[in-house]
Amino acid sequence: MMEYELMAEEYEKYKKRKEFKDKLHLSTEYIDWLEKFTEEHEVFATDTFLYDEDKVTEEEKENISLLPVLFEVITEFADKNYISPKRDDFEMFYNIEYKGTGYEIGLNYGQGSSNYCVRQDEPEKDAISYENIMSGVKLPSTIQAESKLEELKELIEQLANDNVPVEAIHQATDTAIQKVKIKKERY
Repeated sequence: MMEYELMAEEYEKYKKRKEFKDKLHLSTEYIDWLEKFTEEHEVFATDTFLYDEDKVTEEEKENISLLPVLFEVITEFADKNYISPKRDDFEMFYNIEYKGTGYEIGLNYGQGSSNYCVRQDEPEKDAISYENIMSGVKLPSTIQAESKLEELKELIEQLANDNVPVEAIHQATDTAIQKVKIKKERY
């Protein structure tokens, strides 16, 4: 009986997350709540109020628990648009912008993990527009990147058609990618 109840509870959590995720694309209700909540709590994580539950309402607890889903939606949008998360030793995050306010939405990891939000008075220059996340739009930079990647694929195919060994093509592209990675890590 206990196992069935646990499975039912997990299913309900999954269903709730899915409904929230779908709703996130249709309404600004959550980001509007986040905007208001962060006026008082500029920095918080999903585990911030575990021992100070009386500092937040039940509705706020519920919305805080949905922060990982927002992070997931942002990550999905970023992946589709070739936007890499920013990383530190034990965290990864994205900067988003909504109505002129910036938010750092991230994931701390290590022995445990928690999602967090940091309100910023002004959005970062490279912040992702929340409206774009909601709409799932393909960014102009993505369209341009896809065009360049298609050109690269065609060049690789042409090299192969010209009897350049695939191993040589692989080695040359791999070397170029490694050089770019090293350069980016320095800056």
